Amino acid sequence: MRVLYFKHSFFRSLLKSNGLPQTLLVFLLIPCYLTVDFRAPPLIPDVPFLWAWNAPTESCFTRFNQPLDLGLFSLVGSPRKSATGQPVTIFYSDRLGLYPYIDDSQLIFNGGLPQLVSLKSHLEVAKTDILHYMPIDNVGLAVIDWEEWRPTWARNWKPKDIYRNKSIELVQQQNILLNFTEAVKWAKEEFEEAARHFMEETLRLGKSLRPNHLWGFYLFPDCYNNKFQVADYKGECPDIEKHRNDALFWIWKESTALYPSIYLKSSLKSSPQAALYVRNRVQEAIRVSKVKDPRNPLPIFVYFRIVFTDLTYQYLYEDDLVNTIGETIALGTSGMVMWGTLSLSQTMKSCLDLHDYLKTILNPYIINVTLAAKMCSQTLCQNQGVCSRKDWNSNDYLHLNPQNFQIHFVKHGKYEIRGNPTLENLLYFSQKFRCSCFAHLNCQERADIESVSTVSVCTLEDICINSLVISDKSELPKDWNRPYSVNSNQSDITSSATVSPCVPRKDVSGYLVVLSLYSQHLKYSL
Repeated sequence: MRVLYFKHSFFRSLLKSNGLPQTLLVFLLIPCYLTVDFRAPPLIPDVPFLWAWNAPTESCFTRFNQPLDLGLFSLVGSPRKSATGQPVTIFYSDRLGLYPYIDDSQLIFNGGLPQLVSLKSHLEVAKTDILHYMPIDNVGLAVIDWEEWRPTWARNWKPKDIYRNKSIELVQQQNILLNFTEAVKWAKEEFEEAARHFMEETLRLGKSLRPNHLWGFYLFPDCYNNKFQVADYKGECPDIEKHRNDALFWIWKESTALYPSIYLKSSLKSSPQAALYVRNRVQEAIRVSKVKDPRNPLPIFVYFRIVFTDLTYQYLYEDDLVNTIGETIALGTSGMVMWGTLSLSQTMKSCLDLHDYLKTILNPYIINVTLAAKMCSQTLCQNQGVCSRKDWNSNDYLHLNPQNFQIHFVKHGKYEIRGNPTLENLLYFSQKFRCSCFAHLNCQERADIESVSTVSVCTLEDICINSLVISDKSELPKDWNRPYSVNSNQSDITSSATVSPCVPRKDVSGYLVVLSLYSQHLKYSL
């Protein structure tokens, strides 16, 4: 950053003294601007990484009197059709206007094709729907989930090719003199133009009615990097898909947030391929977020699930959380949205399982990565940006070092952090991560890491690290990681997400053993 400011001053003086053409000056300055990486400012002050819950789990309390600890989530909303006024609002195809589509039985709704629906009528109905589901314009997320067809013609492959075929038939009916090649060309143009107007105008309407919400489409951008069966799979987004995302600039221009998805199938359980899959999808979203304005990128909220898409009763553990949540945080996004179905809360057993999973696995891991990310942000960015990998395609993660940190659970529903940050921890941040500045802030990355003497960071529930930075872990109190006794008012829990998936419920509700955050599980390296 110091080099950047020097170059700016140097070139300004050079222009005055030598009269360099402005075009040449801009050309010379381009490399300087590219040395600074930007991210969207946080939606909520002092919450650089936002956690949102978007699952219909309220029945755990209303039906089974089993409350869930969602205190770490800044935004909690249900995707049920009956739910209104939610901080996370998701609009499915039957909840926003007159979305045209053809169902699996080939029944046609609202004309079936975007070029056959009345845009005016759609927007009139959409206005009513938006005001119904968002009676007040509080800060929140507005996610449009339309998945029946894609606005890019070439991406409507089987079974979505019905939209291409119907579009071609429509053109042929309107002009019987066209040959097939000409009909395909016309159909493509008409379909993509209608799809663009339909989606663009819907975004514009939403922003005009509820500007405090962040509007975008679920699964946009996508990069179709799911060919896991390919030998030497590297997770890369195909170049053709990047070009197609570039052609969707009109979506990025009108969106106020991006909502990519990183759901996992069980075939990726504990697989290094999962990290590559997620990493490349998130990185493509970061690239797309800067299309509109590299210095003021769109916020990115990554949709994830805590179960596998094909095994909805099997939770993600250990490496799977690192490969999803860990990847997303290390790349420097704005937050994550946990989406789920009714299977999470259909029975008393499923609610108890979810309660235990939150208590022993997910929440401790969220605490871990949240505090590590905030500690890095405070150290490198002085809270004016977020940490992101210097090498985005590396295996560097933002985790608390298990050698000097542990997370403990207090029986009355609280967690606490034991341990102190070391200079080695802070140097790891500096070596592996860089500061991605929040837009519109005069952000400078700290160079004198050794001068940092204290760390003060907290999660939403006031779970904090407020302590001096020690030079070496040998300075820790001798009993810093001593388990609580069985007779105490507190119980011990894992310092990470590495608890075994087979923890008996009786052990969860009573005495909980402390499990270390082993580096082989969470890939922490110095």
